[in-house]
Amino acid sequence: MSEIRIASRYAKSLIDLANEQQATEAIYADMELFASTCKVNRDLVVMLKSPIIRGDQKRQVIEASFTGFNKLTTLFVNTVIRKGREAFLPLIAKEVIRMYNEQNNIASAKVTTAFAVDAKVLADIQKTLESKTGKKIVLEMEVDPSLIGGLVVRMGDSLYDASIAKQLKNIKKELVLN
Repeated sequence: MSEIRIASRYAKSLIDLANEQQATEAIYADMELFASTCKVNRDLVVMLKSPIIRGDQKRQVIEASFTGFNKLTTLFVNTVIRKGREAFLPLIAKEVIRMYNEQNNIASAKVTTAFAVDAKVLADIQKTLESKTGKKIVLEMEVDPSLIGGLVVRMGDSLYDASIAKQLKNIKKELVLN
């Protein structure tokens, strides 16, 4: 079975259980913390995937590292480890976040600009995207000086490129063809 299918099944069961127990927000916060920690701490991911480290040792590390977890999250993580699926925990966390966002009509967008922009510009971009999609938008900012100016917005499979670099590339392509 593929990794994403395994992660999706576990994530769905956790989301369903969280909905049942009205703990969705707490579970979401726990999974956000876990996913972001995995993103910056490669050692945690390596430890989870290691066949040399026993499951009870992995459980102890997670319990010691994430003391603020909701009781349901702790039980879930322990169950996943007991079943020998701990290597999938980072992917399960991402799937829980995705399912939560889908359930709550939230979408994320990555905005790349040539230089840092102020909060008002970000708020305008967010408002525009929310009106076009009908969803609450969570923005992720990135600065890439190679864009020269303008912005690039990635949202799901969609890409909106209004950068100066793209416009220059299009002009160059047009001049070469003529």
